[in-house]
Amino acid sequence: MKKSRPYEAKGYGPARGNGGSRLGELDAVYPYRDASGNLLFEVCRFRTPDGGKTFRQRRPDPEKPGEWIWNLNGVPLVLYRLPELVAADPAIPVFVTEGEKDADRLANWGQVTTTNPMGAGKWREEYNQCLRGRRVVILPDNDPPGRDHSLHVAQALYGVAASVKILNLPRLPEKGDISDWIDAGGTIEKLLSLAEATPEWEPPVGTTEEGKNKRESQAEQLIKLAADAELFHDSVLKAYATIPVGRHYETWPVRSHGFRGWLQERFYRAHGKPAGGQALQDAIDLVAARAIYDGPEVSTFVRVAHIGDRVYVDLADAEWRAVEISPEGWRVVERPTVKFLRPRGMASLPVPEPGDSLAVLRPFVNCQDEEWPLVVAWLVGALSRGPYPILMLQGEQGSAKTTTARVLKALIDPSMAPQRAAPRNQRDLMISAANSWVLSFDNLSGLEKWLSNAFCRLATGGGLGTRELYSDADEVLFDAMRPLILNGIDSVAEKGDLAQREILINCPYIPKEARKPEARFWAEFNATRPLILGALFTAVSTALANRNRVNLQGLPRMADFAEWVTAAEPALPWEPGTFLAAYDSNEAQTSEEALEADPVAMAVLALMKDREVWQGTASELLDALEGLVRESTLKSKLWPKAPNALSNRLRQVAPLLRARGVEIERGKSGVRFIMLRKGVQKTAQTAQTAQT
Repeated sequence: MKKSRPYEAKGYGPARGNGGSRLGELDAVYPYRDASGNLLFEVCRFRTPDGGKTFRQRRPDPEKPGEWIWNLNGVPLVLYRLPELVAADPAIPVFVTEGEKDADRLANWGQVTTTNPMGAGKWREEYNQCLRGRRVVILPDNDPPGRDHSLHVAQALYGVAASVKILNLPRLPEKGDISDWIDAGGTIEKLLSLAEATPEWEPPVGTTEEGKNKRESQAEQLIKLAADAELFHDSVLKAYATIPVGRHYETWPVRSHGFRGWLQERFYRAHGKPAGGQALQDAIDLVAARAIYDGPEVSTFVRVAHIGDRVYVDLADAEWRAVEISPEGWRVVERPTVKFLRPRGMASLPVPEPGDSLAVLRPFVNCQDEEWPLVVAWLVGALSRGPYPILMLQGEQGSAKTTTARVLKALIDPSMAPQRAAPRNQRDLMISAANSWVLSFDNLSGLEKWLSNAFCRLATGGGLGTRELYSDADEVLFDAMRPLILNGIDSVAEKGDLAQREILINCPYIPKEARKPEARFWAEFNATRPLILGALFTAVSTALANRNRVNLQGLPRMADFAEWVTAAEPALPWEPGTFLAAYDSNEAQTSEEALEADPVAMAVLALMKDREVWQGTASELLDALEGLVRESTLKSKLWPKAPNALSNRLRQVAPLLRARGVEIERGKSGVRFIMLRKGVQKTAQTAQTAQT
């Protein structure tokens, strides 16, 4: 019987061409595959009779399946473990070893690793592109060829990879490699720590083609260190960068402290000293220009994003994770594709937990039972595309208005300063909106006209343009639509347009025996918050699945909000139809309160009390109404002083008067006239439908 050859013993098939039994026993086989996983060739390690080792390469014989050709003629050479390298997270370091065995040892530790075929000195230029934008750590063997090879690879990858490090392992014996270091007790934790502490490799001055006879400036070095940042801009040409930080990615404005600190830290790790202020500013200016002129236009988001049929909620945790909500359910994603921003003061959300209903929120919200569905509806609506109703919490001192507002904000958009005083101007309001998702304003007492109008624009969508600071011509543009929480002892929705956007919640007084210490209350809430979040995200998922099936008859005010909550109702803790009934009742209440707070509307009702029709000019109507109100009302800022002002006020209160059965019509018969006419008194929902 013919004795089988050593390299046939493990079923690798007979050799053709170069190779034979003289090579010794086949000790290991290392397959090289293309990026799609197709086998290109194998490197075979043989144990020679004298105890040494030798290597040969072979490729599959295309004409004889199962047999091999012992040369690499016409075969493209690729890096070892290429499919794993291509599929790996770009933020994870890539270890480059000098041999396949060392690469496999690190792969068994869960690391991304590679090497080139045929050993030291055989690095090819085409390998560089596979490592473009990667963080490369080279592990040289402890001998002259190994050290020379590491320098050659570092030189080849410099300016291509995001960073290059040469890690000379401590206490490595002569001719030792990473496998020897592991066998001597090295651990993955120690390896990663050494890699993190190793400074980035820099070529000696004059060794690069660009750097011959020239020393790179700090600004040029900084720009290279930012090479792996993903640059883009938004619709108003603000520059952003998505940057690798540890094992995750973060998105920052290029001119922010976050990006500046990241770049400075990279420079310090590479050079052991901080970059100069001017060099850092010059580099940031160029990076910003590249983001604006070379980068794509991409939208950024704060806390909540709607992308297609999915809603994303930023957990704002240290790993930059988010929750993805789809019509099929929700899940936590490690690397969301959404470009979330993290303004100062943003606090993290806990990881949500499934399995409960929003009924678990009830003990932490102080409201009347008939208004409870409206609180939940506002919470679910705050994760819709908008528009958003304004949640108005009203009640006397000791009714936990502020606590209820903090609870609701903490479920969607927690922050270090959850409650704010009324903004001083529109610019402050829009800056707050640009840096938060839910805005909560505390202890309001009456609203100036500009602020009432600004709240209305913010609830249903609106923008603001203002001059950029330290500029004569440049304009800063703000455009936002946000959920709002307002609270106060008195009703602040004195204007009809604000009342039409309001959900009014009357917080009842809490007697002393029913109160809890604040520390215990928040401890219980925070323990329950993951379950509340899970139930909330389930309700949003239900709304996404059902929103196209909802067809309300006679749309109420804020119709988009009403349809969204109705779509979510199968996942809410009440019977279907409960929300719309509560919403209609609340609309009637807020309209009545707004009506009673408006002296013009009350004067019109008094004028029409005993008549069916009144017709005349705006001037005649103003005279008629002035005879029905007190002197103090006539002198107040709320009373119109001219006919044109009265005409404008009538447009504002028309929906409120229509709900009470008084229609306002305008016409022209020689002169412009106003007609007040009694009609059928309508419910708030019917009135809103007629207005629409």
